Amino acid sequence: MTPDVADEGGRPDEDWVLNNIGARIRELRKSRGMTLADLAEQGGYSEGYISAVETSATVPSLSALSTLSAVLRVDVSEFFPREVKSEVTVHRAGAPNHLRLAESSTESYSLLSSRLDNPSYTALRHEFTAMDTSATYRYLGERFCLVLEGDVTMSFESESFNLSPGDSLHYSSHPEHILTIDPGVERVELLWIVTPALVR
Repeated sequence: MTPDVADEGGRPDEDWVLNNIGARIRELRKSRGMTLADLAEQGGYSEGYISAVETSATVPSLSALSTLSAVLRVDVSEFFPREVKSEVTVHRAGAPNHLRLAESSTESYSLLSSRLDNPSYTALRHEFTAMDTSATYRYLGERFCLVLEGDVTMSFESESFNLSPGDSLHYSSHPEHILTIDPGVERVELLWIVTPALVR
């Protein structure tokens, strides 16, 4: 279980996430009786890459983390430190629970929902700048996406959807989908509501 970790302002310590994400992936893998080869094969990665992630030699992208989360049957929010339990949780606009997996990363997530026990959904704000390539995600479950800023294309097998600010998309049980920033767009912000396929 992810421990309670926060900075002086009550926010999760981003350095803790960066320093412990590999060990957390290894812990989850072993708890499910999976080998490095199993996780690599099911995630579509090399065994060497998974080993490098688990030893913190490399930091996975957010799309890779999403894929590994699906294979390990946990929500991506499992990699955020858990909050101190409270009846009501407020996330201030100027101090979100922010996660950037590497300083050079063009993607970041802000966790908007509570990190309490047995959540029924996860709410995330996803911000990113122009990507060199499209990002591929694998997620077995239900997702709602609202575009707040920028223009993106979401592709599912033979279908593609162009989305602009104010547009939303709801889908379920798609093991793989591709997110692409439309040409000329420099910044994108999305709101995700995610229901895990298997609640931990």
